[in-house]
Amino acid sequence: MTFKSKNSVKKSILFTLLILLSCKINAQIFKDKYIKDAEKVANTWLYNINSNKYGEAYSNYSNEVKENSDSTYWLQAIDQLMKEFGPFEKREIISKEFKSNIEHLGDGFYVFIEYKSNYKNIKECNEYILLGQNDKIKWKILRYDFSYESDELDPESPN
Repeated sequence: MTFKSKNSVKKSILFTLLILLSCKINAQIFKDKYIKDAEKVANTWLYNINSNKYGEAYSNYSNEVKENSDSTYWLQAIDQLMKEFGPFEKREIISKEFKSNIEHLGDGFYVFIEYKSNYKNIKECNEYILLGQNDKIKWKILRYDFSYESDELDPESPN
């Protein structure tokens, strides 16, 4: 192999590495944008829930969720839940993650966000929102869930 061909191989390898690095950087930029856009939708959705604008919140569910749920039941259930939680106090994001595939949902653009929230009646509550991008490139709520530890004593506890 001549000196000239070694240089051309090195240049070719360097060029390939630069292209791959550029693709990886662009992919991360798009992931960050997807997360940021989905986060805005999730925050608006939570604001609507905490402001008793349940109809507006329900409208931000994905069509798949709406097809498999009864809006009247959902409105009553979320109203009851928010009464149980009490007035909203504060919220912070614990984690957010972009996923391109979720089991049982398949390939797509998904963002999972976990919040640590405080309500008057529940001091430490974790809220989870899964968003998906629909065919019109709009972020929609696919799932909302929560967990918290109750301060109530276990009736079967010895103390």
